[in-house]
Amino acid sequence: MSNTSIKKVSTNESPINEASKSSSHGLTDKQVQQVLLTLLLGGTVVSFSNSALNPAIPVFMSVFDVDIVMGGWVLNAYVLAMSVGLMLSGYLNKKFPFKHVYLAAIFGFMLGSALGMLASSMSFVIIARAIQGLSGGLIIPLSIGMLYQIYPQQQHGRVMALWGIVIMMSLAFGPLVGAYLVEQFAWWTLFAITLPLSAAVMAMVWRLIPDIRSHDKKSPFDTIGFVSLLVWLLAMMVWLSTLKIDFTSGLFSSDGFLKITTLGLLSVGFLLSAMVWWAYERRQRHPLLNVRLFNNKTYLHSNIISISQTVGLMLCLLLLPVLIQDVMGESALWTGIVLMVATLIASITTHYAGKMVDKQGARGIGIVGIAISALSTLMLAWCLYQPTLWLLMLIMSMRGIGVGLAYLPTTTVGFSSLPKESVTEGAALNNISRRIISTIFITLSTLYIGSRSAQLLAAGSSQGMASSIQEILVVIAVILLFTIPSACKLPRSP
Repeated sequence: MSNTSIKKVSTNESPINEASKSSSHGLTDKQVQQVLLTLLLGGTVVSFSNSALNPAIPVFMSVFDVDIVMGGWVLNAYVLAMSVGLMLSGYLNKKFPFKHVYLAAIFGFMLGSALGMLASSMSFVIIARAIQGLSGGLIIPLSIGMLYQIYPQQQHGRVMALWGIVIMMSLAFGPLVGAYLVEQFAWWTLFAITLPLSAAVMAMVWRLIPDIRSHDKKSPFDTIGFVSLLVWLLAMMVWLSTLKIDFTSGLFSSDGFLKITTLGLLSVGFLLSAMVWWAYERRQRHPLLNVRLFNNKTYLHSNIISISQTVGLMLCLLLLPVLIQDVMGESALWTGIVLMVATLIASITTHYAGKMVDKQGARGIGIVGIAISALSTLMLAWCLYQPTLWLLMLIMSMRGIGVGLAYLPTTTVGFSSLPKESVTEGAALNNISRRIISTIFITLSTLYIGSRSAQLLAAGSSQGMASSIQEILVVIAVILLFTIPSACKLPRSP
């Protein structure tokens, strides 16, 4: 490509208005715009459904008269099934045309929505969420992989910034819309609302997505890797659910040492089995998940940052409602307002950060973003001594700036460092790593908070919940600070 062409594609115009003429698939400007809009709507459906439905787990528990363990499987089944979809996405993308796989994924999501809307028991709700999770696990990496193929590297930052803004907006407004639907109508409307949106995506895919085929159709399926990882994930999820029963009485009780020892031994066992699976996958010519992509140092360090930011973000999203509603005694509406403001600020920051990455790389942006994320997390822990809504909103807004600078820009650079044909595999590996580690960390953190709070309350402290949340927030801040060296390893220039 000539210098003139490079300058042309590196302007500040929106990716929607400026499509790539250098697409490896020979798409016209109009076709690229249509693909982008279709994929954005597909990602919106998945993200909105997830954010709108997960906060309604207590509603399902009440309607179907089940306990917290059964209710937790609404989330666990989604995460587990989504992990399966992520495992399959790379192989299916190579084996079949993109259009066919994407249509099947959207249809599967519609099927899950229909089953959930008609569910007569909690078991059917869980099955519906599993089907949605499997489909969502295909949709997200397929979308990211296609965007990286149809746009040149000089536009990846802005395209991913736009993707991030749309996803974050869906995550921001999902809980508010979900709460309104449950309050004004019924729980089944949480599933029903996604049906027309999914139908619109299917129609757009059928009419607007060209028949793009992979050049590699001979890759065999890694059955051993798939079955072994699936069994590992299932065992882990069952174990985590069991932990909720066995350990909520307190890790600090008289028999706490035995429980901690058991927890440690089981953790080591899961870690060793994961290492065996990892070694097996590295030796495969056509692995289920291409863990050899971590040999790319830029991709490796971007994933370290991505995972730590996801853990921090998910824990803050989990702990903030507890803080506002249980500790401060405010209404759930304030939780939605604080989260919405923080997410909107993160979206705006992501937009500008994407443009900056295209011009000056991700190293400086990543370092600043991580520092702001860690500092704001420490400030959040500090403000729990005398929490006020305006201070929480200010700190969470500051944290939104840090996430907007650190998360998507560094992830974009990591994907850009891979060959275009490997981006779908890279996106799948990134997503499954973030989800598994976040699930483990969140579960253990909630167990710690419950046990630590009980211990402090038994000792006569009236701030048991707030104090335990403070300790977890400090741990998150330390973890974030430890990822600054990874940001220093990112390239200085695009």
